[in-house]
Amino acid sequence: MSSNQLHVTFWGTRGSLPTPGRMTEKYGGNTPCVSIEHQDSLVIIDAGTGIRLLGIELAKAVNAGKHLKKIHLFLSHTHWDHIQGLPFFEPAFIPGVQMHIYGSPAREKVLENILEGQMDTHYFPIDMSMFNATLEIHEINAKAIEIGDLRLDWQEQIFHPGGCARYRIRLGDRTMVYASDIELDQMTDPPENFQADPQWGHLDLEERARLLAEFKDFIRGADLLIGDGQYSETEYTNRRGWGHSSIPTVAEIAIESEVKQLAVFHHEPRTSDSQIDDYGRTYGRRFRTKETSFNLFWAREGMTIAV
Repeated sequence: MSSNQLHVTFWGTRGSLPTPGRMTEKYGGNTPCVSIEHQDSLVIIDAGTGIRLLGIELAKAVNAGKHLKKIHLFLSHTHWDHIQGLPFFEPAFIPGVQMHIYGSPAREKVLENILEGQMDTHYFPIDMSMFNATLEIHEINAKAIEIGDLRLDWQEQIFHPGGCARYRIRLGDRTMVYASDIELDQMTDPPENFQADPQWGHLDLEERARLLAEFKDFIRGADLLIGDGQYSETEYTNRRGWGHSSIPTVAEIAIESEVKQLAVFHHEPRTSDSQIDDYGRTYGRRFRTKETSFNLFWAREGMTIAV
């Protein structure tokens, strides 16, 4: 691996719930998990079912006698599709592995209780006390975290039920951003569309504009944005308030923010590979122009990108 690049791998790209089967073989049916590697630094964002596959690869390396990097796992939020793979993460059961889990302090219950609750005997046959790795759970109390040569910044996101965090990782002049699970359309819609919104209707046009500017500043100039684009604009009309963005909205915001590459992420469970291919052609024609070098693509399980 190049010493001045981030290597980003998608282990799970599907939103809401796993969708195995022939219809999702190309883009993947596992729920969110992304790894970012640089030399001896390993950052993982989200622990959906995709983290099981990553864990298998890491365990193979340990069994082959390789030293396992210290693991830093950042959770965007604690909805099931973003934590349900953690009990199946093999390195958590390997003695000597050091594993740090980070999450936003803005949860209704403390992070550790939420993760332990998912492994309660009513839901799962073993509890977290069976993990043999050295495990530390942190509620983030700083705006920036240094991991080796990496600098990780984060912000809270408003437009997702229960809240969510977005993350930006910098290596020198290289930047990637993970900003899944946010309903960006809530910040761009005309006032008549949101005034009656039961969740966020109290936020006026001025406040929504401020939040949009904050989002654009956070992603500005990123070499790679992993962005929520769960719905086509047609699908979105029936899913307002569900906490996810339409594809054209995230693409337009990325272009306005001078993002170089957008990986559309958190695919709708009912969307097949052939439909995503159709989206690629339709939105590709709309957003790939001669005036910009912007690259739009759909995240695919198993894909690795050098940033």
